[in-house]
Amino acid sequence: MRPGLAAVVTLLGLATPASAQTPCSDAPFAVQVLGSGGPFAGSERASTAYLVWRDGRAVVMVDVGGGAFQRFGTAGASLNDLSVLAISHLHPDHVSDLPALLWLSDAARDRPLAIVGPSGGGVFPDIAEFASRLFDSDLGAFPILAGTLRQPGRGVPLDISVVDVTAPRPTVVFAEGDLEVSAMGVPHASASVADATTPSVAYRVRVGDRSVVFSSDQNGTDPRFVEFASGADVLVMHFGASEQAPEAIRAIHATPLVVGRIARDARVGRLLLSHVIGPPVGHATPEVFSAPRLDDNVAAVRSLYSRPTEVAVDLRCLSVG
Repeated sequence: MRPGLAAVVTLLGLATPASAQTPCSDAPFAVQVLGSGGPFAGSERASTAYLVWRDGRAVVMVDVGGGAFQRFGTAGASLNDLSVLAISHLHPDHVSDLPALLWLSDAARDRPLAIVGPSGGGVFPDIAEFASRLFDSDLGAFPILAGTLRQPGRGVPLDISVVDVTAPRPTVVFAEGDLEVSAMGVPHASASVADATTPSVAYRVRVGDRSVVFSSDQNGTDPRFVEFASGADVLVMHFGASEQAPEAIRAIHATPLVVGRIARDARVGRLLLSHVIGPPVGHATPEVFSAPRLDDNVAAVRSLYSRPTEVAVDLRCLSVG
């Protein structure tokens, strides 16, 4: 980059993933974005993944989309520190790097790893069946990782818990000392299957009296989510659609005004907009996604939510509280 252009980038507050990296090792409680992108390939954003850090250690990972494995290493996280891996849903841009993360994990970790994820529905298996289809020693796609299922093979053993996405109330899915993870199902249609719903889970991670909520992909129509996110220090809200999105996309992703309303009504302390989606090359109506007119879409959020709001950047670390 030319020196003059570098100065402009600095003044504008723009950042590449490398320059945006902020170490989390000194924060008592922080959330780090590993991947802030969506299902279409882009040059700057990996697909969805996040880390929650406590006292300099990455203790919770939420989602493991494409590129998350590389970002996990760049962030300086250790697989041996993770207490739980929380999967929101089984679209590839949220879970495709799971085999990469677990490959040779038995050499990097000395105890089983808790993993939680959604119950099944439609074309989607539940998280336990999904792991079996990937790693079973006879029928799995990666039978060499059968150790994850406590069969002969490589991979750290997984303690798998299924979140019932139809449960009327949130459930605690992990608790260890001052760390607690709760979950609830959220509405998320499927772009690939007409009139279908993808089982999707939002997570709330609490450390002591501080908390961060991960919305997962959702359309924002369930009022229970506002209660679930109420009072969180940070709400990580997925931000894939624009106000120009047609009904088919609105059934999948919350629009900016819906995102702003949720953050306002939940009275969260800070809003982080992630899962930013740009269109594939040659798309006829790119403006239906959030990225092409990102400033306008963020402004729509801020018209309803007046507290600090920012767009996620890969590897950025935000202190919580």
